[in-house]
Amino acid sequence: MKTKAIFISTMTAIMAFLYVSCSEDDDTSVDVDAENYNTEVYITDAPIDNAEVDAVFITVADVQIDGQSLSGFEKTTIELSALTDGETQLLGDLDLEAKEYDDIDLILATDSDVNGDSPANYVVVDGSTKVALEAPNATINIDSDVDVAAQDTNQIVLDVDLRKAIVADEANGGYNFSSESQLNSSVRVVNTISTGMISGTVTNETETQDGVMVAYVYELEDYTVAESEENTDGVRFANSVSSSVVAEGTQDFTLHFLEADTYEVHFASYTDSNNDGMLAFEGMVDTEVDGSIALDNIEVNAGAEVTLDIILQSILFL
Repeated sequence: MKTKAIFISTMTAIMAFLYVSCSEDDDTSVDVDAENYNTEVYITDAPIDNAEVDAVFITVADVQIDGQSLSGFEKTTIELSALTDGETQLLGDLDLEAKEYDDIDLILATDSDVNGDSPANYVVVDGSTKVALEAPNATINIDSDVDVAAQDTNQIVLDVDLRKAIVADEANGGYNFSSESQLNSSVRVVNTISTGMISGTVTNETETQDGVMVAYVYELEDYTVAESEENTDGVRFANSVSSSVVAEGTQDFTLHFLEADTYEVHFASYTDSNNDGMLAFEGMVDTEVDGSIALDNIEVNAGAEVTLDIILQSILFL
């Protein structure tokens, strides 16, 4: 009897230990008490730098964060090229835990747009001609992560850089989405609570007065002279954070949704030298800043705007 009692006591202790261990393991994998915070998701665009392109439309079938689809989202066709200079379009929202998210998918429709018409994704040229864009993969798995903060509302922005996402299709004389890896890296994700902006006005003293000037922003020391050369996908300035075309007339530029960090800004010139409607890279621009802020060391703080006055002095021709 004594031996039996010892055996039962031992087994009871072992079962209790296993139960506690399993409970602890479960607690580390699922936090049932975690608080969720409402997170709105928007989309915006850094502009395409080609004069022939009148508009770019994409049809979004779904947006997922950690496998969860946005609440209230329905298939939608977006004139992405209209969402520049800080303009955004609300896609939907989710209640999320306060943590970092690195699994964010922008899923494109490939058959038809929201009205049932084909193509689903396209460039408009010559005012009305649609040029279909074929994606190498319908799911853009964004190469970027974002933090959701423990506060009532978070505003997450998907910033699509059309200049990186769409490339000239020289074989067929049109346009197409870039390669899968390039497309994944053409979208960045930011939480607006941690972003600021750079804006400015330029005075163009170069010999090129009828071209297009583009400002490219880089994280500090990420820019090299090789950035002005096309990569294997035909994209120049592939490692820039964002870009802005200097507006005709006002000569203003704005670089929105920059995470708090230190940046540098570089200018490039494009011209349509053969009048075919296609802008060609002309060269980098030698610049001078009117003020104490250096273009290669610009500190951006969350919720703040850095304003620059810049003189474009000369084109550094290829």
